[in-house]
Amino acid sequence: MKYIGVLAAFILYLAIHKVVAIDSVNIEQESDSEKIKYLSLNYPEKAIEFYKQNASKHLLHSNEETMSVYASVLIAASNSHNIDLMEEVIGLIADDRLDSFRKPYLFTIINVIGISYAMNMQYTHAIKTHKCALNHTNSHLEKMISKVNLAITYRMHNQPALSYQILQTIDEAILNGRRAAGVLVEKGNTAMVLGEFDSAIRAYKAARVQYLNGGHHRNAMRVVVHLLGAALLDERYKLFDVSRKKLDPQSSTYLTENELTYLKWLDLIYQSIQDNQISELAATYTSNNFAVFIEAGFQAPVESLLKKFKAQHIVSHDPSTTNIVTKIDDKLAHSWCDGA
Repeated sequence: MKYIGVLAAFILYLAIHKVVAIDSVNIEQESDSEKIKYLSLNYPEKAIEFYKQNASKHLLHSNEETMSVYASVLIAASNSHNIDLMEEVIGLIADDRLDSFRKPYLFTIINVIGISYAMNMQYTHAIKTHKCALNHTNSHLEKMISKVNLAITYRMHNQPALSYQILQTIDEAILNGRRAAGVLVEKGNTAMVLGEFDSAIRAYKAARVQYLNGGHHRNAMRVVVHLLGAALLDERYKLFDVSRKKLDPQSSTYLTENELTYLKWLDLIYQSIQDNQISELAATYTSNNFAVFIEAGFQAPVESLLKKFKAQHIVSHDPSTTNIVTKIDDKLAHSWCDGA
């Protein structure tokens, strides 16, 4: 899943139609649609399990509740990379019995299909699908979500200049908190690929402030990991030292395993920079974990830092295609998008 980075979860969070925060509510008292909506955001496998236990009864109903359930299950299936379930649920959503209830959910449905194509490295279809999603937006916020997803996909498809252009068209005035931070992270990611490390640093710093102001401490810690790579590339070693100290031992609970692997690599590379040569340990660690760096969205900074040592040969192979086994149906969004 090349270059997905932090933002994938942010975008999938925004993708759910009419999100209702029920974290503080007893989930057992909620309707099926609200239970699955909550579980799909936080525990996708549990959402799928709950759906399968109740799937038969939804075949008997043709109402908004059923459509909401299917939309949330689609998101859970995408999060879990359960392609068979995705294709099954799309078939149910497209059934004539739900014609009267589908329109308000079309943006969500098409958006998630586009994300799934991108996560499966089917970039051409992802781009077409996200362009289609733009035609089904119901608000300025949904338009922003669609543009960000399109920008991410272009960056993943090695077209960062197009990604940058799209990001510049987003009206940041409608954003605040986590949404604003998510866009800033993507701007930082794109700047990294373009080699504009100072711009990336400014974007990551601003994103961290937005996350902290909103009380999203986990995301704030995760942005610091991105910032550290940008600091090394821009040769701002004091910034690296100061930012690295913000990740105390307890902060490891906020980071994913892939991020912790990348963080260890940054520490090794920083030591190599101080020694003015890449160590054997750093070289071996790079080679052994390059596939992890790609999946976690850190390929650009890794390759750029290796270039400083003239050590690009360490990762001359591209393992990024080895983790894609099953292709998603090319026409999954065909019912609503001509040519997608």
